Amino acid sequence: MATSTDLRAAIQEVKRQMPDEQIATGGLEGELQPDFATRLEQRVGALPWWVISAVVHAVLFLLVTLLGVALPPPSRDEVSITTDLARRPEDQYDEKKKRDIFKNPQEVEDENQIENPVVVHEQTDVAETFETDNDMDSQTARGREDAISDIPLGGTGVTGVMGVGGGGMAGCFGYRDGGGRKKAAARFGGSPATESAVEAALRWLARNQEKDGHWAIARHLPPGGMNIDSYKTGVTGLALLAFLGAGYTHKTPGRYQQAVSRGMKWLVKRQKKNGTFASHHSHSTYCEFICCLAVSEAYGMSKDPELKKVAQKSVDWALKAQTPYSGWRYHKKNDSDTSVVGWAMMALKSAKIAGLKVDGQGFQGITQFLDKVTRKNKNGVVVVRYRPAEKYSSGWERDYRCCTAIGTLCRQFLGADRGSPLIQGGAKYMSAHPPAWGKGKAPHFYYWYYGTLAMFQVGGEKWNKWNGAMKTILLEKQRKGGPMDGSARDVDGSWDPECFYGRKFGGRVYNTALGALTLEVYYRYLPVYGK
Repeated sequence: MATSTDLRAAIQEVKRQMPDEQIATGGLEGELQPDFATRLEQRVGALPWWVISAVVHAVLFLLVTLLGVALPPPSRDEVSITTDLARRPEDQYDEKKKRDIFKNPQEVEDENQIENPVVVHEQTDVAETFETDNDMDSQTARGREDAISDIPLGGTGVTGVMGVGGGGMAGCFGYRDGGGRKKAAARFGGSPATESAVEAALRWLARNQEKDGHWAIARHLPPGGMNIDSYKTGVTGLALLAFLGAGYTHKTPGRYQQAVSRGMKWLVKRQKKNGTFASHHSHSTYCEFICCLAVSEAYGMSKDPELKKVAQKSVDWALKAQTPYSGWRYHKKNDSDTSVVGWAMMALKSAKIAGLKVDGQGFQGITQFLDKVTRKNKNGVVVVRYRPAEKYSSGWERDYRCCTAIGTLCRQFLGADRGSPLIQGGAKYMSAHPPAWGKGKAPHFYYWYYGTLAMFQVGGEKWNKWNGAMKTILLEKQRKGGPMDGSARDVDGSWDPECFYGRKFGGRVYNTALGALTLEVYYRYLPVYGK
């Protein structure tokens, strides 16, 4: 048997006999070794079939991927699309377009109306179709429903929070604008028809504003009326209040911004060093308090620092002019009457809510005065008189309707309970004298304005009945049609000055401003009383 040593010796002998080139390529030893392909075949053949399949698929996938990357993308035409992101211009009101909402004056009961209006903080879904034809919702200054005080005007302290949040109005004025206004109108007894009537009245006021910003009396006063220069400040203040009551300020971009701005500038320029606005007249205190109310609300809604100075000067004058431990009348500090006290109360309360400085003694004097003029009539019903005196010189002074409405509202804003005999007694008296116009009954816009504010606070069935009568009259009697050019024949959206004050002193501007303010009751001041 050959050993390994013998085998190696034999191999060496063979190599010596081989050519050099064969030795270079491996010689016999190389011939004895299998080539690469043979070895690969032997190794692959020993692998399981699934390993071979996986390797093949991986290789194919890699090849496809490389082809996709290597090939250039197909060429295509490039198209650039641009769009104008500028804000859409505001829709312009077409004055030739008729208010078709008045084709059917029937009121539709809203499912969100409630018997006793109270402030709630839950979201209330209201149909998006509850819009006026004038794009009522402001794009830039919507009401802040979460900034509304539960008791926006009750009591003598600051119970309404102002200026909460950014942008737009807040606090007790927050429901006057945008979505807040829409929801409040639907919830508390308004309708699309009442909102359309408000907007129509504001359009009439805007068309008939004088170029310098005020509202004239002479052009809209019936024959026999008294064109007193001092009163134009009062009707200008009333017109401005109508715009403010619907959420339009001099700082709110929109259709009425210029009208309100011009009117406010005219009013500010009229203010004297002592804080008064009107030229002296026996009844000019009415004008003073109406103007004070207007600038105070405008400041509360806009927080314009310039208006703060103007409003504070007016408030300071009002407190100095007050009869000690009582109210106001004309220019004497030893007399008071319910009519003037009503405007003073509204002005001082709005000023207080807006954050202005108002001495609490002013409200204490109002309370003491109201106690002097509140009595029971011969039927045992609580009424409020014009003055404390037992004898009166005119029939108007013996008409308790307006004074009872004013006195009831003042007590509500001073914090009296809704169930108190003074509040319920006044509501009972007003319920017996609902709004009426025609069939021998003359309109009384002054009474309707205060009565609507007071009955709204009372709520319940008394408010529902009053509201129904008020809406029916104002919607039916509002003028419709004719030219809309600011001429003497332009009446569309206004109310004829058939009541005593409109016929004698304020003209069509007075009636139209009060009519609009009356229909703004649903959101102008929210309910004082909770559940």
